[in-house]
Amino acid sequence: MAPLIMIGAALFPALALLVYFVTSDRFPEPKGAILGTFFLGVAIALPVLAIVLPLGAAIEPEISHPLALAGAQAFLLAAIPEEVFKLAVLLLYCRRHKAFDEPMDGLVYGVTASLGFAALENLLYVLGGGDGWIGIAVIRALSAVPGHAMLGAIMGFYVARAHFEPRRARAMIAAALLVPTALHGLYDFGLIASTLTEDGTWVLLGLAMLLIELVFALRLRRRLRRDQATLLAAAAG
Repeated sequence: MAPLIMIGAALFPALALLVYFVTSDRFPEPKGAILGTFFLGVAIALPVLAIVLPLGAAIEPEISHPLALAGAQAFLLAAIPEEVFKLAVLLLYCRRHKAFDEPMDGLVYGVTASLGFAALENLLYVLGGGDGWIGIAVIRALSAVPGHAMLGAIMGFYVARAHFEPRRARAMIAAALLVPTALHGLYDFGLIASTLTEDGTWVLLGLAMLLIELVFALRLRRRLRRDQATLLAAAAG
């Protein structure tokens, strides 16, 4: 029974957030497209690990300064590879789907891909947490999992702008990668630096980034829902 409870605790935050964002779309996406995007988000863990494990083994022993090591782990071994592959899912699968036909779709698919990755990552952390798995599950349900969701929303917003504003496509795709990567990297840097330097004040940087991600993503969601409401009102009139 315990393993089932652990699995449920690990997956519930990602699935709850997924339902929240998918149902917030006034023009719902096909279930097949949502499931496909979610499982592609799960699948990108393989190429991410294939890059991160040998890269980490190569560079970590060469870095002695704790803040430099925190930066390498946060950006080179986490934020950059993870956000690159999430963006690949959006550009190579979601954006090409016939259901990708209005701006909210970018946000929904971005969240879905990110939560696929977050669900697997969270499962691995919780199952590997030993006797402290409950604490890990609670902390990550309030931090890392929603953080992934918000970063996916931000990325998806810019991908949608690239799709529907072709003249600005290059700039928007660049923003779709750079903005989430910067927020993700700074969040991880704060948490890792607090551990490596034994200076808990670095955690404040991570918490600040998480708050920025939350406010930014929810504002984008409200903006896109207002746009959808306007379209519905125009169609009804």
